[in-house]
Amino acid sequence: MNEKKLASFRLKLNAIRADLIGDVGGNFQSSQKDLNEHMADLVDEAAQSYSRQLMLSLGEQELKRLQLVESALEKMDQGQYGHCSECKNLIPVARLEVVPFTEHCVECLHSIEEKGQPDQHR
Repeated sequence: MNEKKLASFRLKLNAIRADLIGDVGGNFQSSQKDLNEHMADLVDEAAQSYSRQLMLSLGEQELKRLQLVESALEKMDQGQYGHCSECKNLIPVARLEVVPFTEHCVECLHSIEEKGQPDQHR
């Protein structure tokens, strides 16, 4: 994948991340300015509090999506973005355009979903 396309996906992922975090992140940043004058323990406590607040503010699906976005950004930094987690083949750009934080190609996702379905022959 060329650098321009990769940068485009990074922008999309960061936009999704910002949208998911929303006001929680803004509140943390404004309160963080005040904490700079306090001891390191208070900063650690605030960071932990922020994490708890973020988890509570996000629903289960939003939290999973945020984790996928964070994972995709990490993979970008490691040069592994766009590779299926199962078969390690490249995920088609068209799929990444629709779901930039996807972990699987369509074939592997289909296989995973089939395995997750209860056996109807029982």
